[in-house]
Amino acid sequence: MKKVLIIDDSALMRRVLSDIIEEDTELEVSDLAKDGVEGLALLDKGKQYDLILLDIHMPKMNGVVFLEQLLERKLTVKVLIVSSVASRSTKETIRALELGAFDFVKKPQNAIGKSNVDFKNQLLLKSYLALGLNRESKQTDLMMDLAEENASKALVSDISKISGTVISGGYKDKSMTGGYLVFIACSTGGPYALQHVIPKFPKDFPYPIVVVQHMPAGFTGSLASRLNEMSEICVCEAEDGQWLEPGNVYIAKGGHQCYLVQQRVGGCRFRVAADPPRNALRPCADVFLESLAETNFQEIICSVLTGMGDDGTRGLAYLRQYKKVTVIGQDKQSCVVYGMPKAAKEAGVVDEVKPLSEIADVIMEKIREIPV
Repeated sequence: MKKVLIIDDSALMRRVLSDIIEEDTELEVSDLAKDGVEGLALLDKGKQYDLILLDIHMPKMNGVVFLEQLLERKLTVKVLIVSSVASRSTKETIRALELGAFDFVKKPQNAIGKSNVDFKNQLLLKSYLALGLNRESKQTDLMMDLAEENASKALVSDISKISGTVISGGYKDKSMTGGYLVFIACSTGGPYALQHVIPKFPKDFPYPIVVVQHMPAGFTGSLASRLNEMSEICVCEAEDGQWLEPGNVYIAKGGHQCYLVQQRVGGCRFRVAADPPRNALRPCADVFLESLAETNFQEIICSVLTGMGDDGTRGLAYLRQYKKVTVIGQDKQSCVVYGMPKAAKEAGVVDEVKPLSEIADVIMEKIREIPV
């Protein structure tokens, strides 16, 4: 049995988390703490845990400070953040991922009832992934549960549906009507990976970069803001109707599907809509990649980074029928979860496999090889 420490200032949430963990055959609640101070005190006494479920906002010591203390004490333990969607919480959740938290699970609006089912499945699935439990059937069952609610509404590829309307006026860079695009897909471990990729791009990078990072609504804005602070290149959250411009990084909006729509005059605009999830994902890399089939890009350079599942694989295979696509996959050793890159590699849509530290350099090298 894997030992779990729960740190949360809410007695109700401690009870909800405890009930979820205790129902599982592989996990057990070893201790409870109502803030980071109590949590550290247990660790300082020599108590050992396989996983910590950590709240962000707590009295005396919040989750971010707790993680900083873990690093200072050189304590190694898997941490899963259990976060709210309050504006301050989203920023601090991104900071927690920087400090080494494995991933986060969004707290339900109502801790009791139907809203708790999805939360329970997310919590168990990500706990299993964090702990490296070799229970693929269990993970598959949980992922099927996550997708079941939206199965009847699965988004079907219909490029004509997103062709967009003609918008008068020109585009700032006419070359973009037949240029190049960089695309990055990632999930679990993605925020950490992106912080080791995006800041490497220079301010004068000549082409646009679009990122699909699996995140719920409310979190991608904070991720974009943090990456923008760390980078010379401009990073923002993609907005509906926004022009795609060279030298910018666009993070697909959490809780929405993201598309690029070719305009008859000029370049491309984003279409960002609360369309149904596909395979329980919104944003979904497959959905975005399929939208590129009717754009005027000459070549698309893609990178598939760390994450569970196989999002991106079908979209890349589909897009290769219409465009020249070069794909760089992150290697197993540098992935937090070797799922998405593995699926793409096994499907034969990956051209090169590289460690995280080399991804940005390889992309820029591919750009330098493009004839002027």
